[in-house]
Amino acid sequence: MSGILLTFQKRHNDSDSKLCGYVTRTVLMFFTCFPSTSNYITILLALVSITGDYIVSHTKLHLFQALFDNATHATIGALSWLYICINCKNRSHTQTLIEIGLCAGIASLIDIDHFISARSVHLKDATNLQKRPPLHCSTFPFLFCLLFLLLSYFFQVELWKRVSLIVLTAFVSHHTRDATRRGFWFYPFGSTPPIPYFLYVGMTCFLPPVVCVLHDLVWIGGESGPRYTFISKGAVI
Repeated sequence: MSGILLTFQKRHNDSDSKLCGYVTRTVLMFFTCFPSTSNYITILLALVSITGDYIVSHTKLHLFQALFDNATHATIGALSWLYICINCKNRSHTQTLIEIGLCAGIASLIDIDHFISARSVHLKDATNLQKRPPLHCSTFPFLFCLLFLLLSYFFQVELWKRVSLIVLTAFVSHHTRDATRRGFWFYPFGSTPPIPYFLYVGMTCFLPPVVCVLHDLVWIGGESGPRYTFISKGAVI
């Protein structure tokens, strides 16, 4: 991991690199003191985020860059929903695997809009668009989640609540990673500046706990009260 972080420091400006290194050491120290499955997944999210970018930046073939980039999106989506499955209401193993696969698949397939916008199956055309494709608009997942939550309450369909959070997790994790290059795009207000790298890693790690809170607020499964753990097996928040 130290080798990856050293390479990362060469690629970014000194201030961001030093702050990212400080945050990483602090997080690792905290998780060493308070071990739990959730914390291990959070560490994995940070490692996958940094390692995925390292591999993409050091891969010369454009095809492999696209494949590794997409695989990183999918892995982050899968780990994010795994965190949520562990900390929220217990599901069957089969349903958990389906949901994790769905979140990973959505996080990966978001990039298909590059090919749709380019009207081409060629990777060169898809990665040289003049404007950002529609599924990379960060307004979409929030509107989708809100709409499905309202419909789920109106029609009393619990499954729609969970699907809305899966979609939200997949899109936000994907857009957060892309935001290091082009910022968040909130139609019709425009785009934010690119976010610092350390902020991307931090937001990626804190997205699953935030979705856990949303999961509890919408009372999926008809249960009230918190059902997620953040620190250790004996500390339930």
